[in-house]
Order: sequence, then structure tokens, then C-alpha cells
Amino acid sequence: MSLIELYPESGVERELQGLHLADDVRGRPRPSGSYVYTGYITSIDGRIALEGSSGAPMATRNDTDWRLFQELMMQADVVLASGRYVRDKTVGGSAQSIVPSADDPTVAHLIDFRRDLGLPLRPALAIVTSKANFDPDVASGLADDVIAVLGEEPDAETKASLTDVGITVVTAGRNGRVAGDLLLAGLAEVGHNVVFSAAGPQVFHMLVPVLDALYVTLAGRLLGGRSFSTLLEGDELEVPPSFDLGSAYLDTQGPAGAVQLFLEFQRQRED
Repeated sequence: MSLIELYPESGVERELQGLHLADDVRGRPRPSGSYVYTGYITSIDGRIALEGSSGAPMATRNDTDWRLFQELMMQADVVLASGRYVRDKTVGGSAQSIVPSADDPTVAHLIDFRRDLGLPLRPALAIVTSKANFDPDVASGLADDVIAVLGEEPDAETKASLTDVGITVVTAGRNGRVAGDLLLAGLAEVGHNVVFSAAGPQVFHMLVPVLDALYVTLAGRLLGGRSFSTLLEGDELEVPPSFDLGSAYLDTQGPAGAVQLFLEFQRQRED
């Protein structure tokens, strides 16, 4: 399968497999010492999730977007998820498993990619939450290396419940809430400097000050809905960051036959 490149080389066909691996996220400059990036799929009317669902709505989910999402995610040292993601997995909800099994044949080329770089076969998973309000046993099974990034220091019993199942505890809070700069510092201390967020819009809001790149899939569908999540949720940004377009690709056979665009935005940096 191929996509049509719109930018920077208009009209060129690109093979789907390996498209985002060629971005070489790990080789990009890291002004802060870490590299932070994320990716979302959104409908034309700005819905990344609808009430009662975890993750993208079924109307926009599709294999092409998921394969490219995995190519981005598997380049990271650590992937961020929310406590809600773990709770959804606990009750058998609709959330897709973020970190794939190393035995999953559909990601064999991504496992080989990591092996060739001398990386662990799967990225670590960091659960970002103000408090450890998730099941440690479920969380510990979601990746080989699981980290709880908390907004405040847990009590001894809570900390023991996490560490007893092999979860590393990192406190990275300011006024009881996880802060982006402290999160990066805490993850760097445990050896993780390339950070991909698969969490929702509130975590994304927290990450904006330290964000380096944003990947957006724009699915050509309208969803509506009275209760929904959009790309970014939280207070108005005091200093709105600006981004340059890094790349754009067109998929003419997106969800339900609609087109979709794969857009990469790179943060503008001062000289």
C-alpha cells in the first residue's frame, strides 16, 4: 500500500511500511535533552474521542492510521498513557493495547528495528496520573518496563503496591499535578529521553511547553456528538507555540472510503 506525498515533495508515492521510521525521530535534535512527540487521529469536526469511549471513535479508527501510529510509538524509549487507559483495560473496555507484544507478527519489522538499534524490544510504558488510581497488577502486565509518574509522593502502602509488582515510581508533580518539565527530568533519570505520548488531551495540554513534534491524522468524516474530547483540553495557552509543516501525506482510501491526511508539525525554535 502507498500514500501520496503532498509535502515536501508533491505527488510522489510512498510505501506505507516504514514511512514514519524514515523520519528518524531518535536522530532529531533534543534542545531540552529529551525529545517529546505525540500523535492523534481526529474527525473533520475535531473529535478525537466520544463519550463512553477510550481512544479514537470506531468511525475514524483504521488500520492505516494504526500502523503509522505504531511506527511512531515504537521509536520511543517510553510511551505515555493515562490512568484512565489502565482502568479501561481493567474492565475490558475499548482501549487498544498501546505497546504490542514482541511476538505480534504484525509488528515484526518494528521489533527488528528496535533490535537493530540495540533497544529493548518494546518501549517502556509510563502511566501519568496525579494519584495512583489504577490496578497495579493490570498495569504491570501492559509492558516489560512500567513506570508510574505521579503528581504527588504516594503513601508507603500505595508505593509498595506498585513496586511489589515491578512498577518504578517517579514523582513529577507541582501543586499535586504532573508537570511536563518534571516529567521529562524524572524519565531521564531512569534512562528514557525519547518520549511519545499516547495519552489524552489533558496530558497533551501539560506537555505543550515541552513538545517537539505533533502528528495529526485528519480523517474525512463528520461525527457530531454532544459530549466529546478534542485535541487539546485545558486553560488557554499563555504563549501559543507555533509549528512548521514537516510532511503531509494523502490516503485516498481512509475509514469507510473517506480520504484522510497524515500531517506532521514540528515546533518552531528560536535560533
